[in-house]
Amino acid sequence: MSLSDISLERLFNDLQKLYGTERALKVVTLNSSVPENYDYRGLTWTGGNLTSIVFKTGGIGGTTVATLTLGYDINNNLTSITRS
Repeated sequence: MSLSDISLERLFNDLQKLYGTERALKVVTLNSSVPENYDYRGLTWTGGNLTSIVFKTGGIGGTTVATLTLGYDINNNLTSITRS
């Protein structure tokens, strides 16, 4: 298992604990976008959709290492993931 696989597994487990399996499954496609090192992630939801994830080192006030923006179509299907 690569470090990015471990990061994805950790993120999935955290999301599953917080929001349940249905929402956590939407994150499975993020494998190559999840940074290897982070100790904080901030989640933004719009309605029932996860719309952004901010990854940081140094906790909530730390340095942002990546931001993922998730896009959805009119039927709430995940259509895009952009990393910045």
